[in-house]
Amino acid sequence: MSRQPSSFRWSKPSELAVALVITAVLAVALALTAVQAADQQYEEVKDWPRLPAGMEMGEAAGVAVDADGHVLVFHRPGRGFAPSATEPLKDPAVLEFDPRDGHMIRSWGANTFLVPHGITVDQANNVFLTDVALQQVFKFTHDGTLIFRIGEQGVGKWDATHFNQPTDIAIRADGSFYVSDGYVNSRVALFDKDGRWIHEWGKNGSAAQEFSNPHGLSLFARNTDVIVADRENSRLQLFDSRGAFKRQWRGEPGAATTGRVFSVATDRDGFIYLGVRRADYDTAHTGVLKLDQRWNIVAAVGFDRPGDPKFNAVHDIAVAPDGSIYVAETRTKRVVKLRPSARP
Repeated sequence: MSRQPSSFRWSKPSELAVALVITAVLAVALALTAVQAADQQYEEVKDWPRLPAGMEMGEAAGVAVDADGHVLVFHRPGRGFAPSATEPLKDPAVLEFDPRDGHMIRSWGANTFLVPHGITVDQANNVFLTDVALQQVFKFTHDGTLIFRIGEQGVGKWDATHFNQPTDIAIRADGSFYVSDGYVNSRVALFDKDGRWIHEWGKNGSAAQEFSNPHGLSLFARNTDVIVADRENSRLQLFDSRGAFKRQWRGEPGAATTGRVFSVATDRDGFIYLGVRRADYDTAHTGVLKLDQRWNIVAAVGFDRPGDPKFNAVHDIAVAPDGSIYVAETRTKRVVKLRPSARP
């Protein structure tokens, strides 16, 4: 079919210039649409958490909420992201906080970890951890007694008994669990409750079922679907329990809320929470998003919104049963508590 020539013509160069300006303004407006359209539903809880005198938080790599509502933080005291590190961190790497006033309940994990990363707590309050320098995944009791570890210390490979900088864990109701692996490998692996490999999927790339640093994991409570924060591909991917691709979310091109997806969490109602950040630590493009069951943005926190905390290094997020969101940041070495708010 032939294409009909357009009958529209610019009568003056000045009209073209005006049109270009209008187009630029509209582009900026569209870039902010996702942030402005989302209702501001959360506010920061000030002075939370409260560390004991003389203690400082290191890079907050991971955060989780346990069965009692307590908040566990996996941090890097005195160290940044250093995958080649060999000397254990001398201070406790796991911190447990009261969700109400933020006081520290306990700490453990001194002289154990090299570069802490992911943390997840199961229904029995066991604590699962990943360490990208140790190249291992751990299961501990709630007070820090080791139950098992998977992976060979300091050895990065891709097979059923090794990892290469594993990032996160998601635990199923029967005790089996998924591991996102990770900075070097590009896969999600399923293990039974005793840590034996069952199944895996993924390879490096940008197509469906491919990853560029699978950095965060979560499960839907209503079924066994797995959500992966595919960090460098700036998207979420959804799979069934065996790794069959179902859908993805990328955000709106050019929107302030579109960037690398570092973390993902879900609540019992099927809402999805994700941490987004750019490589340049720009606060205008860093924050937390809440998606509804249709994967539409219904809340945004950060992104230089008035009254919101200024995030620049969101690394992990966790959601409590009361709706509070906990945000772990690396560069700023902090955990921010957000609570639902009725303020406009």
